[in-house]
Amino acid sequence: MSARTENMRILVGGIHLEARLGFDERAVPGPGVLICHPHPQFGGSMDNNVVWALFDTFAQGGYVTVAFNFRGVGRSGGRYEEGQGEVQDVFGVLDWLEELPETKGFGLGILGYSFGAWVGLRAAVRDPRVFCAGAVAPPLAMVPLDFLSELRSPLFVVSGDQDPFCPCHMVEPLASDQPGDRSWKILEGTDHFFWNRETEAARYLFEGFRKRLPPRKEKTP
Repeated sequence: MSARTENMRILVGGIHLEARLGFDERAVPGPGVLICHPHPQFGGSMDNNVVWALFDTFAQGGYVTVAFNFRGVGRSGGRYEEGQGEVQDVFGVLDWLEELPETKGFGLGILGYSFGAWVGLRAAVRDPRVFCAGAVAPPLAMVPLDFLSELRSPLFVVSGDQDPFCPCHMVEPLASDQPGDRSWKILEGTDHFFWNRETEAARYLFEGFRKRLPPRKEKTP
């Protein structure tokens, strides 16, 4: 599939957020997927290599996909709010995504990378509209993720075995001791930035979503 892509601004709580929407017109209506980018104060934005890989993989694979810049990033209004205001950004973009004619009634999912995984998963725990969640390299060594005990949607996670921010010894308890349907893949020889492995990481999450929040089949031209 080839995806149509459109740049836009989404109004959330009085703040305009810069965003990019992509989907294959032959595969809609279908599920909507929102992507959260890494840490704003360390250069993170929706133009990150992992975010692009997630966006391309899901948009071309039949999902109505939106990546956006958190408040204070790029052309988005507002300012950095230490992960609190950013969760509100996620809720607002979910509201917008849910109302698109291309997603109506087909369910929503959240994807996030690093800081974006932390923010996105916190929103997923609190929002019953999220039917599936995915995370790339959640920063276990920097922030607590014990709130995942409250997550009821399926969760798919991928990380690298050389990632100091998501160390392997912290993965096992989170993967095995929490309730619910979850799967965690560790890529060997990969650090936090996934250079030349971003597509592999995105494909792993895509295959998980395809089982639990399947896209529509491609329409006949």
